[in-house]
Amino acid sequence: MIIGRFHSWRMALGGMLAALALAGAPAAEAQRGPGGGTSVFVEPVAETDFSMRIEALGTLEARERVDLTLNTADRVTAIYFDDGDRVTQGKTLLSLAQGEQAALVDAAEATATEARQRHERMVQLAKEKTVAQSAVDEARRDLNAANAQLRAVQSRQKDRVLVAPFDGVLGFRMVSVGSYVRAGDVVAELMDDSRMKLDFSVPSTFLRSTAKGTKITAETDDLPGILFEGEVDTVGAAIDPVTRSIRVRAILPNPDRLMKPGMFMKVTLLAEPRTSLSVPEGAIEPVGPDSFVYVAARKDGQMVAERRQIQVGLRQAGRVEIVSGLDAGETIVADGLIRVRDGAPLIVRDRAVLQTGGGGAPAGSSNAQ
Repeated sequence: MIIGRFHSWRMALGGMLAALALAGAPAAEAQRGPGGGTSVFVEPVAETDFSMRIEALGTLEARERVDLTLNTADRVTAIYFDDGDRVTQGKTLLSLAQGEQAALVDAAEATATEARQRHERMVQLAKEKTVAQSAVDEARRDLNAANAQLRAVQSRQKDRVLVAPFDGVLGFRMVSVGSYVRAGDVVAELMDDSRMKLDFSVPSTFLRSTAKGTKITAETDDLPGILFEGEVDTVGAAIDPVTRSIRVRAILPNPDRLMKPGMFMKVTLLAEPRTSLSVPEGAIEPVGPDSFVYVAARKDGQMVAERRQIQVGLRQAGRVEIVSGLDAGETIVADGLIRVRDGAPLIVRDRAVLQTGGGGAPAGSSNAQ
């Protein structure tokens, strides 16, 4: 859901504190002076990064996850890993009994060598015109058959050795030396946790705001205080007709291996990022459906309040996006709106008054601004 906050109680409390601080200033400064003026705090219109925030819940999965099995059955003769080991692609993990298969490989290699030598002799004799071309063709056929048989027995020999298909971390070892393993039995689980997949669903109304590359943040109660960052990798091709939501998959880098498969994550998707002008929430005066701010403008040597209607956008972290009505660099009344009126003189105060509790001197001269 979009986090759209209206005037929060903290901003209201801040405004009350500012008003009390101004009210506690010496009467000569807090009230209208000889030239007239209302004490206020001001700040320039600043640029802030905004984005549409969509919240969801999801579950982590390893980028790659596979049950390691063998294609043949025999007794385990050697194991080269233990529970939880990190392995690299191609590392030998386990081997089965090799005696009979090694003998078959030796026999196939001998047959292939003999066929190659016979073929070479037939080629030489054909050049000397002492044998027919059909004899050369027959020798070539025998050589090809012998080489094919050698590759077959070598492949069956490789099936008796288990190697890691990719870099990752192993789970629990399910066999021991001497165990009889059948084809398809799980030896261990291998996971690539260098990057994690995070699947979650968002309402279909946000479909246009969710695309490949959209930034996300995620956190979990299992690792409090840590914020993980990633981006959307895939958006589902269909909308669920029951929930009216669409499935999204994000990828999160996991260089420290802190995230584990199965973790429950709270996801915030940062859609449509942009930099816009903004003002604090406490600077806005709502009147029905409209919003106004007071611009501190100089007129005839005096700083006065100029009421300005604005169009607002998102609200985020105490700031309000300004769509129109203000320009960068303009100064607006941030606190003390309760006593400000359109065209009224202003006395700009330093925010240090909030820390000291006194009626600090005006920022510049009290009436010259």
